Amino acid sequence: MSPLARQGGLAAIARARLAADGPMRSHVLVREVLGMARVEESIAERLVGTLLGEDRAFERTGDGCWRLTPISPAGAPRSLSEIPFVVVDVETTGGRPPGDRVTEIGAVRMRAGRVEGEWSSLVNPGRPIPGFVARLTGIDDAKVSGAPPFDAVAEEFLEFLGGAAFVAHNARFDWRFLNAELLRARGGRLTNARLCTVRLARRLLPHVRRRNLDALAWLFGIEIEGRHRALPDARGTATLLGLLLEIAEEQGVVDELGLAELGGVGGTLWPSRPY
Repeated sequence: MSPLARQGGLAAIARARLAADGPMRSHVLVREVLGMARVEESIAERLVGTLLGEDRAFERTGDGCWRLTPISPAGAPRSLSEIPFVVVDVETTGGRPPGDRVTEIGAVRMRAGRVEGEWSSLVNPGRPIPGFVARLTGIDDAKVSGAPPFDAVAEEFLEFLGGAAFVAHNARFDWRFLNAELLRARGGRLTNARLCTVRLARRLLPHVRRRNLDALAWLFGIEIEGRHRALPDARGTATLLGLLLEIAEEQGVVDELGLAELGGVGGTLWPSRPY
């Protein structure tokens, strides 16, 4: 049997066990699927992350368990006002993970155009912050010297994110960095749906040539106090998202299916779960 076929067979076993018994932690899945009764939690995380992390049939819940991805009932997509979003911004030591690291995370939870919560933390990257980055962000080695490393804030961030749609301005950048950190810290990756406000603006505002955050903030009159810090940028992007969703509704987009076609990464806004 080829490695690919073997992995597919193990995923089928995992699917059957989760369908029968509900969400499980990684070490329980390793025992049930691989027959390994005694294995360290960190090793279990890496094994299950490798086995299931890229399979959209499975998702990671905020409390660290694995479960089958919920399937929205046919013909009953959520309206725009029902979709939970968490708008995320990260500051980093550079542009190339995993060598470059996260120095700050900011996140804003919103639904129906209203902010429901905020979360942020400085992160000690475990490596020097280049001078040009420090000058741009105001985050230098001294500022993060007493900050927690990523693995110390990962659980709190994942709980805040829950199963909401992950939103960012140029979502690929923030998504790649967070997944590189999560792979290093926990052996797994995010499975949330993704929405990119750059892609959304490109589809909704084809006449606008510059779509970086500064340009769109100027266009809509959004004031971002503390630009290039994670939480202020996440707040600005959240305001932008609300305005773009209003434009989308004016153009006839009424639910997650239409929104996914406009700005969803991978063509979907699933999976989801209450947070």
